[in-house]
Amino acid sequence: MVHNHPGGNVTPSYEDQDLTDHFIQAGKFLKVEVIDHLIISDETYHSFVDSGIFKKLQASEKWILPYKLKERYKNEGKEEGLREKAIEIAKALKQKEISMKIIAETSGLSIEEIKKL
Repeated sequence: MVHNHPGGNVTPSYEDQDLTDHFIQAGKFLKVEVIDHLIISDETYHSFVDSGIFKKLQASEKWILPYKLKERYKNEGKEEGLREKAIEIAKALKQKEISMKIIAETSGLSIEEIKKL
């Protein structure tokens, strides 16, 4: 991406950053990678990559597509549910006085986590 600031000040405005964020998210959807955004003037330029702004915008979720958020939260919910189930199993095994090492191996929890149960 590139655009000019004829006045000479190449500092990105909020609007410049917001538009770049939009384009990054649209690019992800279209499988077209945005690699940088340059603001140019007659004398100088500003690179979003060189300034570190681009990396921040790549991580932004402000304009992420809603179905992508649903997928992420759905997966996070599954992981959370699996962890809760592992804790339940570990508690039951601990009550049956199964060794902590075996409980850790079967549940995926650490021995420290099991001790706290």
